[in-house]
Amino acid sequence: MDNVMDILRLAREKETVRQAAYEQAAAIATNPLIKATFSSLAGEEAKHARYVQVYYDKQVANEGWPAPEELGIDEDFAKVIEQIFHEANEAIKATAAEAKAELHEAYEAGIAAEQESVEFYSDALSQATDPNAIRFFTVLVKAEKLHYKLLSESQKFVDDPSFWFFEQEHWIVEG
Repeated sequence: MDNVMDILRLAREKETVRQAAYEQAAAIATNPLIKATFSSLAGEEAKHARYVQVYYDKQVANEGWPAPEELGIDEDFAKVIEQIFHEANEAIKATAAEAKAELHEAYEAGIAAEQESVEFYSDALSQATDPNAIRFFTVLVKAEKLHYKLLSESQKFVDDPSFWFFEQEHWIVEG
């Protein structure tokens, strides 16, 4: 990777900016699903910023690329998504919270940002030669794709809750 330091600096900046945007969206959200979505994403972006910083510091110290598991990088955000929808569904039922179209701009910006992150980390992955760098960027690509999915699914719920519930529970209808 010729420009690994530039990639890591830019990655850290992107993760930090997204964290702040998601924290702001979570702070003003009233719907439990929307609040949980943006809160979780803010936490994920904060973790990514820390991971990128560690890799950056290792590069500055000429210590190479640590294996992702050495840093405690978890790859299974899918379980977090399932938990978000489960808990939000229960909270919505308990409080009769409406799924009004709040924070539409935050969703649109978040979805675009996550798509851009997938492309950014995919490009970094294509340039990586060190096996641990390849694994690191692979984890980030996967995580950003899951962030995109979380935002997309959550927005579907906000836009049309009845269709979202039907889609989520269609296996009951199909038998």
